[in-house]
Amino acid sequence: MNAIQPVLSVVPPGAHVTLKQSVEPQWDSCDGIRSTYGWDEATVNVDFTGGGSVPTTVSYVQAAMRGLGWTFDGSIAQGTWAWHKKLAEGGQASAQLLGGPGVEPPGWTLQATAPPATHPSSGC
Repeated sequence: MNAIQPVLSVVPPGAHVTLKQSVEPQWDSCDGIRSTYGWDEATVNVDFTGGGSVPTTVSYVQAAMRGLGWTFDGSIAQGTWAWHKKLAEGGQASAQLLGGPGVEPPGWTLQATAPPATHPSSGC
């Protein structure tokens, strides 16, 4: 969680934050079978509106994420941009910026996830 928590600060100037959320890993199984129980990913989300045009918003987020040690992977689909970051424990965190004009509801979501340090859930 510590590696991805700073992503919550990546909000363009003038944007209005509508949600900030941190979800700690939970001991879980998606299918209820005892052998598939393990830890879920840690997740942080920040939702915001405003922040300028699409190029301005993406450019701001890209620069801020780079400053936090994330590598930009590019646009993976219309309205979706991706990053990754190697973690000290050896895993890899990922992040996505979703949104822009024409998205319902309007606005942006920046989400980052990190795998559990040990015993991930399986079977999903």
